[in-house]
Amino acid sequence: MDGTITVPSINFDRIRNELGILSGDIVEVIASWPQKKAATAWALIEKYEKDVLSLTKFQDGAQESLMKFKAHGIRLGLLTRNSRKSADAVLALLNVPFDIVLTREFPFIKPHPGPVLHMLREWKLRPAEALVIGDYIHDIESGKAAGAYSCFFENPGARSYSDHADYSVKSFRELEKIVLP
Repeated sequence: MDGTITVPSINFDRIRNELGILSGDIVEVIASWPQKKAATAWALIEKYEKDVLSLTKFQDGAQESLMKFKAHGIRLGLLTRNSRKSADAVLALLNVPFDIVLTREFPFIKPHPGPVLHMLREWKLRPAEALVIGDYIHDIESGKAAGAYSCFFENPGARSYSDHADYSVKSFRELEKIVLP
């Protein structure tokens, strides 16, 4: 969500510093902590997600492209490490109906293939009929591990993972050229 549908706004370096997570995957590190410490960490992350809601800016053309995809009968799934509360707030601003929304409350999160496989089962699709789009390596890894195609969404100044993906785009207009017939 943050960095794909929206322009990146969450400062993960600041979150890492506040939590004392100098390396490793934030979610995995927090999962290894005692329950009380982990709950405090998630509360801090939830605060950051809430604070950036007022700064939310959608990627240029995101709403229009997503609505075109829907009009062509393409199912839309949102897979995010954000909370459900945060995802619902952002999606209310976007006003695009997603068919499935899976957040960090789902039993498996990116880069695990479980969320992608869950969507495919719900939609009765084969992995080769799906495209997972995201701006981080976890998005690409999740899609590939599920057997789906992957597309890296490149944001200016951010690290590129395009060499790991089947496709790479810099805008929703470019994405339309891959997705639409």
